[in-house]
Amino acid sequence: MTRIDHLVWAAPDLDRAIGDLQARTGAKAAPSGTHPGAGTRNAVLGLGAGSYLEILAPDPAQAAQSGAASQLATLAAPTLHTFAVATDRLDRVAVKLEKAGLPHAGIIPMSRRLPSGRLVRWRLLIPAGHAYGPLAPFFIDWGDSPHPSEGDDQGCRLTGLSLRHPEAWSLGPLLDRLEVEVGIEVGPAEITAELDTPNGAVRLSSRDHVAG
Repeated sequence: MTRIDHLVWAAPDLDRAIGDLQARTGAKAAPSGTHPGAGTRNAVLGLGAGSYLEILAPDPAQAAQSGAASQLATLAAPTLHTFAVATDRLDRVAVKLEKAGLPHAGIIPMSRRLPSGRLVRWRLLIPAGHAYGPLAPFFIDWGDSPHPSEGDDQGCRLTGLSLRHPEAWSLGPLLDRLEVEVGIEVGPAEITAELDTPNGAVRLSSRDHVAG
């Protein structure tokens, strides 16, 4: 069984992105800690049971700004980047990816400490070898760890998620095989999320940074 776990809102500056999102939604994302060695830190805004928005930005306290952190630092403004799908059967998803001809690095165990000091563990499965970029989701299993959305209900809800891609004809069937229920149509690459918030309906898009 799969479901949308979280959206990744990529930003060049975490504090500014928190403020921007609060102005748009009327809800404030809570800083959730750093990713040691990755050069990033994040904040979380709950979107209802089992779903949240992650603001991901460079961590100025980490000297190395390479990989994802360096790419985030070059953004002109925050943008909706990709999304994660939750599943308790990563092994099953891995087999489906392999049957679809998509390589992956295997199931990756990860962990970090929250600002409270609590250790959180999760596992990731990231497909590769495709032409869909960040429009193809990655997969996550939180196991026995508390879900980041727990205890953060400020009235925001994810009401819709849709994709556009020039190769929707092949991405759509792939998502179907992976049991990812997301609307998709042919067009310039874009991921769009619709939120119901205290400030009303809010639309987030991967094209936001272009407009900004």
